[in-house]
Amino acid sequence: MGSLTRRVLVYAPLSQKKQLAAVLGRSNVEGVPVQCIDEAEATRRRPDLVIWVAQASPDAAALVREALALDQRWHPAPLLLVLRGPIQPGELPLGELPIAGILQNPDAPTLRQSLPVLMGGGRVFDVQSSPGAPIGKHQGLNGVFSQGLTQIQIQAKLVTAHLQQRPKTLLRWVLEGQQRELAMARTLVLMLHAATANTLGLKGLSASDQGGGESAPMSTGLTLRSRTATGLWDTLSQRLLERIAGNPQPLEQQLPSLGALASAPRTALLRQLLGHMGLALGQVRREGLRGEALLERWQDLQEEIMLHGLQELGGAYLRIPRNGVLVSVSEQLLAMTLPGPVALNLASRATVEPMLAALVRAEPVLLDGHLLAPDTPAALLHLEVLLSDWLLRMASALAGLVLEEASQWPELRRFLLRRDLLPTRQLERLRNHINSRERYEQLILEPLRIYESRRDLLLLQADGVATRTLVDPRDQELAQLEPLQRMVTLSLELRDALGPQLRVFSQRLGDLLVTVLTQIVGRGIGLIARGVLLGLGRTLQGSGR
Repeated sequence: MGSLTRRVLVYAPLSQKKQLAAVLGRSNVEGVPVQCIDEAEATRRRPDLVIWVAQASPDAAALVREALALDQRWHPAPLLLVLRGPIQPGELPLGELPIAGILQNPDAPTLRQSLPVLMGGGRVFDVQSSPGAPIGKHQGLNGVFSQGLTQIQIQAKLVTAHLQQRPKTLLRWVLEGQQRELAMARTLVLMLHAATANTLGLKGLSASDQGGGESAPMSTGLTLRSRTATGLWDTLSQRLLERIAGNPQPLEQQLPSLGALASAPRTALLRQLLGHMGLALGQVRREGLRGEALLERWQDLQEEIMLHGLQELGGAYLRIPRNGVLVSVSEQLLAMTLPGPVALNLASRATVEPMLAALVRAEPVLLDGHLLAPDTPAALLHLEVLLSDWLLRMASALAGLVLEEASQWPELRRFLLRRDLLPTRQLERLRNHINSRERYEQLILEPLRIYESRRDLLLLQADGVATRTLVDPRDQELAQLEPLQRMVTLSLELRDALGPQLRVFSQRLGDLLVTVLTQIVGRGIGLIARGVLLGLGRTLQGSGR
């Protein structure tokens, strides 16, 4: 029986080692007890797991060297790093540490649950990064922009809190108008900052600054039971399913089309799209396709996923009146004509291709100029952003089609849309807002992103949708811009070309004004004052006689 015991070697101070031994003594891995051993016994019988308890330190290089030495010494036993204390952003290179798991300040249940995953060949990462520097630390013009974003975010939170209380119609209209105005104000502040950053040499605003408020600590919370492509998909899809189930936000601001759906249909649509995507990935894995053949096959499967999503959204047996006749909702939705991926604003090939390569064949992920194994935390978090962006864009595109159909089918609004969109006026106003926003996005914002080699990706979080910016060369898309879009990029290029000349001209003009005011106007005023004083002196002398 003793030979079946799983052995765990612990590197920790004596007091912490005793606590870990007590926790591990109550653990089991697949019904086999776990025993804490010392280094002397580990030299006779190789451990099944090595746990290293270390204090969080800003010296990340030393941490990496020590982890590499322990990993090489006890290989193939997996190494778990237990960190004590807070970690600042960028302090821990998650993609470089050659270890199987990292847990920051874990409790006993978390530690016990990680043992079977690590001993089974998986990985566990649960690290909380504390937020960055407060916005108030910004100085100069950057501080003005950051303070403005802070005030907008505070006001937006107040408006959102009032809207969640379901106010009456008139008050709700006022609050929704304020919400749109605040969103436009935030966009305007960010555009002004971007327009002046290069000209005046300002530093870029961080992600927490652009969000406007205080950023909460971010937790990785990654548990990878298998390092295969299937294991990657299981981990990422489970994380997204948890956020879909616990997402209370209606998403009106970030994704108005998707936010127009009622809570239950919206959740069902996201879950069904994710489920059918998993089936499609399993199919292409069995077919063993690569390169262009994989992308062409994925286009067909993507259309099938959309059709399945519409079918599930309509329900298998739901029949409602249309023009006085009972019809099947799913059949009516499937009869709609699906536009192309470009018209639907689906995820681009540049983001879909690396996502498929990792989730189909577990290929490395290119991130910030480095090829990372797909099972590293940095690569997993990046794949999560790509998968979330695809899911949200697909769901938003389908919701837009449902909105168009609901405008011609009033009875459909009762089953799929929010209650406040039952009136025709409210629905048409929302559609007009979406159309104007899409035109502005297509004509102004997208050319700006293409020219600046940026991609804005949508990440589904527990409190709504966040935007993650990916820097990626887009020269081919830049050459394919339409004339109106090209005018936007030409105006940016003209501004960049004239910016240095304008700075020099303003400096020369300032020097000229200083010279005129001091040398000419100042001397003239001095001479006039001297003449007045001399005249007053003579007048006083004459009156004294």
